[in-house]
Amino acid sequence: MRNPVQLRHIATCLAVAGIVMAFACADLLANPSFAFASSSRTTSTYLLYAGNGVGVVATENPQSGCGGVFLTTDFVHWRSITPPVKNPAHWRTGLCAYAWSGAYFVSPTDGWLVATNGADVDSILRHTANGGRTWITEPDQYTGSAGGNDTISFVNATLGWRQQFGQGSNGNYALERTENAGVTWTTRSHDPEGSCNLANDVFSSTTLGFASVPWDSVLNSTHLWQTTNGAVSWSVMTFTPPPSLPSNTLGLYGAPEFSGTFGVVPVDYPVRSHQTIYFYVSRNGGETWALDTRMKPIGVDGALKINRRNAAAQSCFGPVTSSHVAIVSPASSTTWWILQPGPKGSTRRVVVINGGAGTSTYQMSGLPATTGRLQIAALNANDALLTFPIPSGYQTTYETSDGGVKWEKITHLSNVSTKGEAAPNCSTSNLQITVEHSGVAMGHIGMNFYVKNVGTRTCELDGYPTVQMIGSTKDLIPTLVTFGSDYTVPPVVSRTILLKPGNRAIFLLGYADMTGYGFSTCPTATTVRITPPGDLASINLHLKIQAYGGATIQQLVCGEIAVSPIMSVATWKQID
Repeated sequence: MRNPVQLRHIATCLAVAGIVMAFACADLLANPSFAFASSSRTTSTYLLYAGNGVGVVATENPQSGCGGVFLTTDFVHWRSITPPVKNPAHWRTGLCAYAWSGAYFVSPTDGWLVATNGADVDSILRHTANGGRTWITEPDQYTGSAGGNDTISFVNATLGWRQQFGQGSNGNYALERTENAGVTWTTRSHDPEGSCNLANDVFSSTTLGFASVPWDSVLNSTHLWQTTNGAVSWSVMTFTPPPSLPSNTLGLYGAPEFSGTFGVVPVDYPVRSHQTIYFYVSRNGGETWALDTRMKPIGVDGALKINRRNAAAQSCFGPVTSSHVAIVSPASSTTWWILQPGPKGSTRRVVVINGGAGTSTYQMSGLPATTGRLQIAALNANDALLTFPIPSGYQTTYETSDGGVKWEKITHLSNVSTKGEAAPNCSTSNLQITVEHSGVAMGHIGMNFYVKNVGTRTCELDGYPTVQMIGSTKDLIPTLVTFGSDYTVPPVVSRTILLKPGNRAIFLLGYADMTGYGFSTCPTATTVRITPPGDLASINLHLKIQAYGGATIQQLVCGEIAVSPIMSVATWKQID
């Protein structure tokens, strides 16, 4: 009989990457004791999330099943954000029941973690509003079977979706929605009619969503599924091939990536002896899509052979191709990483930036072979994580902070301090925020915001503030915040700073003005709501901001704003 830790390891193999790892776990399911014999000195490090200013990975000890969760804002320095979790009563001391299986952050401070109990059917959900320093328990239910999975994603800070997958004959499925940041959930579907109950869902609103099979060398699909009624029913969705290709050409569809109502879907088409990735865009939240003729198609070596019979079956699993499929990952709706798989030391990387306005190509030499089943998640054009499967269902993760020139295996996380707090987090009620400088350069506006501690105690600030534009009628204006550098916001490493009473810190805000956007008009904010990192309370400043975005008029995205992390004034003086 398999013991709980063995079952946990099987569940971790199935859960941490969703259905992507299902086939890779076959040897572990057949002989789970092999994991203990071969992995006694191996710590599994695997990707949970990258985006909105943070990267999150988890670790697991293969003998105890215990592990942690770690967060970075610069892909160089990591800190533990592991929530306290209590084992079920029957678990032996020294063993851990729960594996961290999913994460989603809407900002560097506001995020959720999901964990599943692979030896049972229960799962847990935690929410943080201060970058993982403290956690709130929110309601979660059951995956439906031992070895089930639980994934989570959010459209914004309040609207989120959760999928729960059961495994085996007694497995079930549930898709749930929250409209209050996870405080309560309502079940939208126990059966994704017309879709695949093992697909990954992406929503742009409370009703409009898309389902896709993970894009890799084993699982891939020549279509998406779409729902317009909040997941009650689904239908197959495909796009018209580019005019240069035959009208019946099939391609591999990636998951949509949204920034507000602007969405992008990559499609990999076979073109003679190679493959070419085209991008389709939507400017109305996914209601309609069109080929982006402004974004240059990306050619990748290696023939893409699609099995039309398998494609016609519209299966959950496929595969529809056995080729070395290009690996595509969005950092945002305008920045994409594309890897051409290769043997050890020979992987080609292409980064598409500014909605196709620029590309960079690099032959990476510091990675293992990328022809297997790996996961990539990119934060921006420079920072990315790659997770590789290793024997017995475990994984190892590499990080880069220079666009893939140098990759380092993440091996030091267990030595990171859990809290690292030298003082309490600064409460918004004890902070005063003012704007003391504003400048214009080459069609961009830059603003300096000073944050003063008006309280009586030293406190700390760590991370990025969030920003929301508000119109003259008090209505919220869609605001797309980029946590990192932009034209008027230089790259700055996020660091914890101590703010003594009376002292000030600083953060930078930048955005594009109307220059270069012709007669297009974006809404004007008369108030800017700023939420300091680590708190839910906000400060309203009466400022007039008209933020433009997108690389061209055709790709206009209103409300794009870049912010830096909060830093010491001394650090800013060294940069300025």
